[in-house]
Amino acid sequence: MVMRAVYMHQNAFDDWEATARIVVEAAARAGEQHGEAEALETLGKAAFQTLRLDEAEEHHRASLALRRRIGDRRGMAVSVNALGLLGLRRRRLDEARAHFGDGVEIFRELGDRRWTALVRSNLAETLCELGQGAEARTLIEQVLADFRQLGDRACEGNALCLLSWAQRTSDEPEAAARSIRAALSIADDENNQVWQGHWGTEAARVERALGNPEEALRLCQKSAAVQQKLGDASREAAALDGAGEAYQSLGRFEEAAELHRRAAQTYRRLGSRWQLGRAQAHLADALTSLGDHEAARAARGEALHLLGSFDDPRAIALTEKVARCLSDDGT
Repeated sequence: MVMRAVYMHQNAFDDWEATARIVVEAAARAGEQHGEAEALETLGKAAFQTLRLDEAEEHHRASLALRRRIGDRRGMAVSVNALGLLGLRRRRLDEARAHFGDGVEIFRELGDRRWTALVRSNLAETLCELGQGAEARTLIEQVLADFRQLGDRACEGNALCLLSWAQRTSDEPEAAARSIRAALSIADDENNQVWQGHWGTEAARVERALGNPEEALRLCQKSAAVQQKLGDASREAAALDGAGEAYQSLGRFEEAAELHRRAAQTYRRLGSRWQLGRAQAHLADALTSLGDHEAARAARGEALHLLGSFDDPRAIALTEKVARCLSDDGT
């Protein structure tokens, strides 16, 4: 699978997937189970990147079964990590946490420092999603030291972005600002637009927390433009939704509503229920400020329906907030 990294870098998912299918069939005919498992993993990654999540799970579970059969412990850990990423993407956070914990243990037993740190980073992201910023921060500080010693700039930057998230949600916006600026410095040094676009959205959230909506808006607009160029619709929508929040902080509610609508349209097309629910909640806030209470109630009603299907602490808190606003609307 030499071409996998090339296809991933260029987002050439059709070629990437076609190549993997050929390898799966050839390896199965030859009885080469290691190669078949790796090709199935590649198919799982291709399906994940194009948001065909059920298909991705099928491929990763098939790869895991093969690796268990042949006693490939390292391969098993890679597959378990992939299943954790699926749980994270679907917001099945307890499931994701369990998979990442298993992966960490296997890689640690194998003495693979880089992979242990990588899966710990994924575990830390899950903890951030669960609202457990303090626990996440402790874990991130450990992996950050590992990535620096390993000289892995990409993972170092991603860990700094996660550290910013944990600090921001722990009411430490100044510390978060230092962390995300360090991450963006890495992105700038490497002239890497993917990193600049992704980490720029977190930088915008930090600026909003610091009370700087103008700078937050600039960063979101820059991130959205980068993501549009890269063809990453989900991350572009996240930047647009963030820009809408910045517009709301500036009292520019019509512009905010338009961006929240655009983000919601993308999330609806992608089937991203959690993100769509949040965008609709943000839209409802903007519409309320515009005095369009009927449309606000409709947006909140959809948000409540979407968010109610998640049971983690952050989701429950947001669902309760939306329900209170809906009640205040007189419904």
